[in-house]
Amino acid sequence: MKKFLLSLLGGVIIGGIICYVFMDYETSNYIIQNYNGLDEKEIKEWDFSYITQAGFIILITTLLIYFSWVVLEKRANKN
Repeated sequence: MKKFLLSLLGGVIIGGIICYVFMDYETSNYIIQNYNGLDEKEIKEWDFSYITQAGFIILITTLLIYFSWVVLEKRANKN
């Protein structure tokens, strides 16, 4: 359990850094002009494609850390 939680924490940290550095986030908000007498109204939306891609990167990073840890433990126990 400890190995899984530490792998997940490492995946979130390292995957988050990878997403921040390499993925170009563009907001999905847009502005409507002259909406029901208002000069402008900003519509805020979640960017699901960015969230999904970042989630996959974090998941892959977590799995790489976990399986690398398993392989290193097996090699250490073998010697």
